[in-house]
Amino acid sequence: MDYDYVKALLYSYPMLGKMEEAVDCAVSNKALLSYKNFRAAEEIAAGIAEEIRLREALTSLRLLLEKILPLLSEEENYLLEYKYFRRKKVLREKFSRFGLRYTERHYFRRQERLLCKMATYLFLHGWTRERFLEETGDLFTRVLRAIGEGKELAVPYRRCCGRVNCQSS
Repeated sequence: MDYDYVKALLYSYPMLGKMEEAVDCAVSNKALLSYKNFRAAEEIAAGIAEEIRLREALTSLRLLLEKILPLLSEEENYLLEYKYFRRKKVLREKFSRFGLRYTERHYFRRQERLLCKMATYLFLHGWTRERFLEETGDLFTRVLRAIGEGKELAVPYRRCCGRVNCQSS
């Protein structure tokens, strides 16, 4: 199954709040500076409405993820934090004593199962790939392209050291 949009959302989760603020600022700027624009008022208003819709979609996604994360186990939250969110402070503080002793194969199976679980939660709340693409427009295009081309490691920042201990099979 194609979970690229779920991966893009998970990689972007730590920045969703800042993305909302940026879109909100863009809406304000477009509205305040509309008097300088020579396009038709309806056209300007439609562009502003589209930006507002994007901000609402980002807010909805952020709130949904904030609702889903407490439902997951500590292990699943660690796996999301480790692979997708990569917030050093959270890993250092909340998961400092948390260690997983998996084989590499088992780790990737767990990640795949967790991705499927997240996709299911999103689906149950009405977020399909089509809705995600429709409501976020081209905001996630570069992330989706990188994931689709197999360049997923280029999406998040690089770690200086890993925290998952993989055993040999």
